[in-house]
Amino acid sequence: MRVGILGGGVAGLSAAYFLRREFDDIQIHEAADFTGGLARSFKWHGFDCDLAPHRLYTNDQELLEELLELVPCEKIRRRSRIRIQGRWIQDPVNAAEMVLKFFPFRSAHIVWTYLFHKKLSEENFEHMVLSKFGSGLNKMFFKPYSEKLFGIPATQISASWGHRKLRVGGLKDMLRRNSKLYFRYFYYPKQYGYGAICERLHRDVEPFVRLNSRLKSIAPNGAGGYRCEFDENGSRVVEEYDYVVSSLPISYFAKLMGLETSLRFRPARLTYLLVDKPRLSDSHWFYFADGDYIINRVAEFKNFASGDVPADKTVVCCETTEVQNWSLERIVEELSLGGLLKPSEVLDHKLIDIKQAYPVYDLAYEEQMARVEDFFSDHPGIFHVGRHAQFAHKDVDEIFDEAKRVAKRLVRHDLERTAAPASDLQGDEALLPMADALSKESAA
Repeated sequence: MRVGILGGGVAGLSAAYFLRREFDDIQIHEAADFTGGLARSFKWHGFDCDLAPHRLYTNDQELLEELLELVPCEKIRRRSRIRIQGRWIQDPVNAAEMVLKFFPFRSAHIVWTYLFHKKLSEENFEHMVLSKFGSGLNKMFFKPYSEKLFGIPATQISASWGHRKLRVGGLKDMLRRNSKLYFRYFYYPKQYGYGAICERLHRDVEPFVRLNSRLKSIAPNGAGGYRCEFDENGSRVVEEYDYVVSSLPISYFAKLMGLETSLRFRPARLTYLLVDKPRLSDSHWFYFADGDYIINRVAEFKNFASGDVPADKTVVCCETTEVQNWSLERIVEELSLGGLLKPSEVLDHKLIDIKQAYPVYDLAYEEQMARVEDFFSDHPGIFHVGRHAQFAHKDVDEIFDEAKRVAKRLVRHDLERTAAPASDLQGDEALLPMADALSKESAA
């Protein structure tokens, strides 16, 4: 059996990592001349720089151990904060701190609107927030940041976004800080940035990787598999696969398959600055929540590093999704207004544009995803993994875990396809030897 894996980011590499012992013939097609996708890192002015901040955190101990066997990591106590209306507060938002920092008038509004807010049906993100927190916190934080992130009014954002990212039931959860959102520690590779994870995965599956190989068309081949055409280094290459694992943006992939959708991604621009000062802050990342700032969040890589880095300088990455309003002068000015640097301290800059940075959770999200799910139910030989392919915000640990699950489902499907007795299959447990073998090899 032949397996074609589309995309060489963390999703595609993880899928290959788990499938390589079950299938002799797998191939990873990556359109770029490098692997890693959004989870890669690079060296700049002596610093290991990621593509914006990533986090590795999970409550699944088995999954965590499997990831740590891949790449040695430091356990780091999280330090992050948010700038709201001229003040710095903790991240995630602490309702009690909000009340204290904006005392008395705005804090009174926060408390009053929380205690006496109306319950609304969750027709959209704004209604969901208003029903949980009231208009005070919505106006100050949730609404402006989400509108800046997606570029649409909060009333046009799906409540699904809130269910995924808020992970809190209301003000009491914010006070108790007992949700998964409030993780205190995260893990970071001891060397080479978060990209070290993809580099390790790449080394393990390198014989199967084909770079500069862009999918141009895909169609059923009449034998239960798929005929894929690639533009590979300027040449047309055709491959036949029994199974396809896609980590490509679902909007693009579905269109190639004949399904038009309104699903779309929000682009982002990453502005890297070399600054002539030891540090901007002690935070790993920090956010600008106000809508009149175009910066979404900033990562300072020196605060992640455990090895040698330049002592007298620092590098930060500023993420912006309002690309149409971007200018280098504005980025520097906003950092200056936050009291983080002086414009004269910026020594160099580097830009990276990401065309498909964020899945946009608009009001058509649920309906469009239902159409996609229904369409691909007729293609059991196609599997989707990763934030782009599944049109969902996912962290590195979630993608790695999902790739493992996809591999198990693919193996099970292949056993069923080759007429294995149903009694021989007992859920994912029947496939555990595969994962165990891989874990032992990683440890070795």
